Amino acid sequence: MITAQYLREGVLHALSMKELASAARDVDGVLWVDLLDPTEAEEETVLVSLFDFHPLAIEDCQRARREDAPHLPKVEDFGSYLFIIFNPVETRFATDRLIEHADITSVQLSAFITERVLVTHHYTKLEGIRFADELCQKNAQTLSRGPDFLFHLIIDKIVDDYAPLLESLDDEIDEIELEVFGSASQRTMARILRIKKNIMTIRRVATYQREMLNRLSRGEFSLITREEMIYYRNVYDHLVRMTDVADTYRDITSGLLDAYLSVTSNNLNQIMKVLTIISTIFLPMSVITGLFGMNFKYIPGSEWEYGFLGTIAAMILVAGFMLFAFRKKKLF
Repeated sequence: MITAQYLREGVLHALSMKELASAARDVDGVLWVDLLDPTEAEEETVLVSLFDFHPLAIEDCQRARREDAPHLPKVEDFGSYLFIIFNPVETRFATDRLIEHADITSVQLSAFITERVLVTHHYTKLEGIRFADELCQKNAQTLSRGPDFLFHLIIDKIVDDYAPLLESLDDEIDEIELEVFGSASQRTMARILRIKKNIMTIRRVATYQREMLNRLSRGEFSLITREEMIYYRNVYDHLVRMTDVADTYRDITSGLLDAYLSVTSNNLNQIMKVLTIISTIFLPMSVITGLFGMNFKYIPGSEWEYGFLGTIAAMILVAGFMLFAFRKKKLF
């Protein structure tokens, strides 16, 4: 689906495909074209026929159509326009062994920025796009500040949406910590590994985008005006803080994994100790029963009237003595 908003002489217009062609050639207005899950024909019309973007940039745009993993964040200067890839993250719920869990995955947002045109391309609905669209509808002058400012609004919303995800991860880490030192199980191990994977997803995306925003905020590209660089620097600062938080959560999760393994190992040692004590207690009993269970004709006490009861009593005494000895050595 293609939506186009065109600001000319202070009036915002929603354009059809026929009107888009003439607006693309107009040098006076500001144009925002958004491609949401476009068909190949729509991509060909907008990206090639109308704006003639570089084939390699278009190929990177379409990567999410060909592959499951999105392209990593980057910015490229093609002279008359900038090509930027940003990675929003989203939560997808799945059920594993009847337990619902959330997996954090990254998606791809591609953008072309010229002096008066912003073209955004994505295959999934994005909160940042919806947010920018609402701002433009409420105040048409939002678009008058230029494509670089509009794109800043989009990525600022995307970065802000990382915060609730990190907060939910923080809550889950607290739950797992109680579970590790309470009633740890194989499910606990699965939760730790899953949350560690989610943290690494956020951290990987944030690290690449942090470097990209640093380039956009330091005046490296002429299409990012000096007035807008400070806004990109603000987004960069937010992303740096979130990266630091993700690093902290990664360290905590690694510590929880080590703690889980230690608790599991300690529980296993306790079980092995109990089994060893039981085996040690029954060992002399096995010797006694084996001794008097031999098939010799003459065995001392074999014809004794109370031989069976005496044997039982001897085994009880041996077991009691061994339990007393183990207890005295504080083995249990």
